[in-house]
Formats: sequence, structure tokens, C-alpha cells
Amino acid sequence: MAPLITSYFRVFRLIFVMFSLFLMGDAFYRWDGFSYYAPFSEFLPAVALVSILWTLMAAFASFLVWLPGMAVEACCRRTGCRAGMEHALLFVLLFVFSGAVVWFGKRLVWPDAKTTFLLKSVILAGVVLASLSAAWLCRGRAGRWVDTVQERITPLVWLFGVLIVLSVPLVAYHAWIKNPGNVMSRKSHRPSATGDERRPNIILLTFDALTARDMSVYGYDRPVTPFITKWAKTASLFTRLYAESNFTSPTAATLMTGKRLWTHQRYHTKGSRPLKAGIQNLPSVLKNNGYHNMAFVVNSNASVEGLGIAGAFEIVIPPPDLRTPVSLVEIISNFIEKSFGGRIRLDDWIVKNDFILGKLLSAVSRDFSETTVAPEKAFSRFLSVMDSNPPRPFFAWIHVLPPHFPYLPPAPYMGMFDPSPELRTYKSQWRLYTYQYYPEEMQPDFDIMRARYDELIRYCDRVFEDFIEQLRTRGLLKDTVIILSSDHGESFEHNYMGHGGPHLYEQVTHIPFIVSEPDQDGGRIINEPAEQVDIAPTILDLAGVPVPSWMEGRSLVPLMRGKSLPSRPVFSMFFEKNRSRGHRITKGTIAVWEGDYKLIHYLEEDKSLLFNLREDPGELNDLFDKEPETGRRLLAVIRDNLAKANERISRGE
Repeated sequence: MAPLITSYFRVFRLIFVMFSLFLMGDAFYRWDGFSYYAPFSEFLPAVALVSILWTLMAAFASFLVWLPGMAVEACCRRTGCRAGMEHALLFVLLFVFSGAVVWFGKRLVWPDAKTTFLLKSVILAGVVLASLSAAWLCRGRAGRWVDTVQERITPLVWLFGVLIVLSVPLVAYHAWIKNPGNVMSRKSHRPSATGDERRPNIILLTFDALTARDMSVYGYDRPVTPFITKWAKTASLFTRLYAESNFTSPTAATLMTGKRLWTHQRYHTKGSRPLKAGIQNLPSVLKNNGYHNMAFVVNSNASVEGLGIAGAFEIVIPPPDLRTPVSLVEIISNFIEKSFGGRIRLDDWIVKNDFILGKLLSAVSRDFSETTVAPEKAFSRFLSVMDSNPPRPFFAWIHVLPPHFPYLPPAPYMGMFDPSPELRTYKSQWRLYTYQYYPEEMQPDFDIMRARYDELIRYCDRVFEDFIEQLRTRGLLKDTVIILSSDHGESFEHNYMGHGGPHLYEQVTHIPFIVSEPDQDGGRIINEPAEQVDIAPTILDLAGVPVPSWMEGRSLVPLMRGKSLPSRPVFSMFFEKNRSRGHRITKGTIAVWEGDYKLIHYLEEDKSLLFNLREDPGELNDLFDKEPETGRRLLAVIRDNLAKANERISRGE
């Protein structure tokens, strides 16, 4: 047994050092981005956690090398061949070296080229064959070379070993001592104030990445939302409400705080919690006025723990409990999030798409053709809570992931708008989804992708219909306000796929906002421009609760009552390239709407695009040089408001 252990330990030492060196380089790379929104003291626990998990993977990889190596060695003894574990280790060294040369060579010579799975397989096979050939040619010196390497790496083995030992208590402290219990699974039926049951219940339902441009209720030519179209006829439908930004984290922060992005300063996906969110947030105001708050948020980037507002909710269902993972990446990611989510930043580091393990797991995971985050799961959890008769009035935020990527509706919705056999599985869609900016000749492929997105919306429409029927069956419609909206949209135009990035075109900023009040029998269409920052004040107004002065939005209820509001500019922003907390905004994009006009201004390039949306809803004709007076006026609005925001940031407000 002792020789076997010694043999395995020799393999593990080598692979452990290689894994650790790789992780060290990756940590330097990630710190450059992490430093934009959090201090080094919050980075260390993430490094500690990934170090432990990565060491476990090194132990597993060592076993995969050691076991066949021992088998080959045993066979060679019987046949008289001179081959042993040192030859297997030499092959590993050569394979890693050759793979690194190919990878760096590709990044230097061909950095932006997309490689197909077949090409990657051919390159991998070539690296394996080259490494085997080199190991065979050098087999006579394998033992001496491996012994030399083993001797030279001893200081690194000790160094990385000590770091792993120190990582264990650091992770334990942050995961179980500093943050005891899973605050994401909060359950209590004790609101902080006595509820007034005359106030309405409020359900805020947000569909992730749902653009108004692909909803038939907003005039889209495909019959994508037949039920929502019918439902909206007895509701207040806002035709021009715009998202605060173009991805989830900042828009979710705006929804829950009623503040603009340059005020709450949550610029990044895994960024800092919104400024003052713990004491200035929508659910806290509702809670202080007797509301029983519940959160059913599927997207971790919108989790109430990540927003720093979990304490304002009596019931919080953690995102992993609202998913049905099927791939290896999803299963491992769910386990890690359940164990460390909300306690350690970058808890998903080891399975991220840009980390080598995440890429490997994605490659070997089985493909699937139906969404694993069906909205029914969040709806059913909410309805089960309702069946337990929670206190009234209640506020429930239900955030479902579809129609966010992947666009994989179940039958009979798949193929409803495009019968093509293309793009019907996760992996086929993922290969296309990685092209955030694509050449014009690929537009037909993205048209098929858009059809899959529309099919997923059609599925969501049916699920929403079933949800409304369940509410009706339980008698909840008679005293509940139901608000349907989104965090941001999704793009398949302007050679721009998905969301995020610097662009603020209509497809990512124009979102639905439909409000159905109890026993409402007549509908109203409201065409005045409004913004996501107005949603929180509108909810408070519907609840009969005064809007606090720190909210920057305004209630839209007067418009729902047929009255008017003074016109004012509407903003959307993208600031991901800026450092948060105390740093002036110098990079990014700001859009402003005023009447029929929209100006998009790119700060770094000092470039502006002006569109007349009434005449050019597709934003195809830039009018900035043709209508300079309008362009300069709207640009001055952006610059004046940004200057005021930067002054507040400089003062630490």
C-alpha cells in the first residue's frame, strides 16, 4: 500500500503545482475586474474557496492520471517493456506545455477567431499525439527529468499547501461564523408592523430579458403574447417605459430602490450592493407600513441577498431552489450557491464560462433541449405559500428567468415561429450566443435565434395565463395589484446579440409595464415616456404609502387615473467599465428620451447618436448631424445630469 500511496503522491505533487500556478495567474486576472467593485478583503475568501475546490479537482485529476499509469506499468512488467509512472508524468508535462503553447499562440496570432467544436477536437488530438510522440522519443531520460522536476517543485508544493491549509478556516469563518445560517432561506410570518388589510396585496412579476419589442401586446407582428394582450385590455399599459440599464444587476437595484444607476452605483454583475440599500429600499418601506414581504427570485444576479435587502423580506426562496439543474455545470453551480451563495463573493468562480473547468464541464455535459428554469416552479412556490394563508397585505416579488437565454421552450412551442431544425438545443444556441457582436452575414442565424426567443415568450404567456387562473381560483384577484414588467430587454438587431455591453438601443431598453388593479374593468393605454426608476414610487402610491424623498422616481398613478404629469427626461445607463463607490463616472453610455427623440451618448468616444423614434423606430438613421440643435440640447441634458451625479459621488453621497 505504501508504494501505491507514494506513487500517487508523486503524481499529485506535479498536478497540484500546475493547477495552483494556473489558478494564481487566473486570480491576478480576476482581481483586476473584482477591484472595480469590492476591496481585497472580500477577494481573499473567494480565492480561498476556489483554491480548496481546485485542489480537490487536482486530486481527482491526479487519480485519473495515476490509475491508468499504474495499469500500464503493470502490463509492461509482464511484457518486459520499460515503461512506468515517470513516462506518464513526462507525457503530462509535455501535454501541458504543448497545450499552453497552442493556447497562447492562438491568443497572439488569432485572438478574435471563433473555433468550432470539430476544430478544437482536431487540435486536442494533435496535441495529445505530439505529446505522446515526444514522450516516447525521450523515454530514456524520462526518469531523470521527472525526478529533477519533482525536486525543483518541492518549495512550491509547500507554499501552495500552506495556502490551502490557511484557506480552510478563512472559508469556514465567512461561510458559517461571520454569516451563520442561510439568510437566503428566510421564513417568518411576523411583519414588523400591523398590516392594514384594506391596503391591496401587490405582486411584482418580472420576466428576465423580456423586451417590449417582441410582445404582440406592444404591436409585434408575431402572436407572441395572446393572453397578455387580452389581460392588458382591463389594465394600465405603458407603451414607453425604459429600463435603467441593459443587464440584470443594476436594473434589479433600481426596481428595489427607486434610484438611478449613478445614485445606487451597482454598476457590475457581481458588484457592490447598492449604496444605502440596507436602509433605503422599497420592501423596507412597505414592511414598515404593515406589508408581509416575499421574494421568489430565480436569477442570482437579482437575489435580494445580493442587493442587500434580504432583511426586508419575511420569506425568501433562494434561487437554487427554483431551478431544475440537468448539466454538470448547473448541478455543481447550484450546490456551490446553496453552500456559499450570499456569503462569499465569486462563489461560482470555479464553474464560470471563462474558467477552464467551466469550459471543460460544459463540453462534456449532456446537451438539453428544454429550459431548466421553468417559470412554473417559482409560481408554484408562491402559490404554496399562499395556501398557508400568510398575513395580509403582502408584497411579492416574483422574478422568473425565461425568456432569458437559453431559448428552449417545451413542446408544442418549440418550432412554433420557425420550423427549422436549427438551434433547438442548448449547445447549438450557446455557440451562437457567444457572438455578442456579429457580422451582417450571420443575421439569418440570429433571425432563427430570435424565433426561438419568441417561442419562449409564447410559452411564458401561457404559463402566466395559468398563474392568473390560479390566483382567480384562490380569490386573490379581488384585492391584489398585479404588475408585469421586466429587468431589461434582449437584442437580435444592430449586429448585437443578447444584452449588456455599451449599447442602449430600444430592444434592450424598452420593457413592458402593465398594471392590473383589483376589479379593474377598463383599460388605459399610456404613451407618455416613463422609466424603471418610477416603478417603486408607483407601487408605494398604489399601496397608499407616502413616497420617501430619497427615491428619484415618481409615481405614475396619476397617468393611470387619466391625469397628466410634467414632462421630464428619461434616462438609461451603462457604467460597467467604471469603478464603483467614490469614483467619478468617466466611461460608459447614457441614453436620454425626450418626446419623440432619443440620444445615445458614448462617453469614452464622445460620440452621439440621435433618433426620431416616431419616424424611425428601428434606430437606423442617425440624425445628430442633420438636426444639430436637438442633438446638442439632449447632449447638454446628459452632461448636466452626469456632472451633478459626479458631484454627489465626489461628496460621498
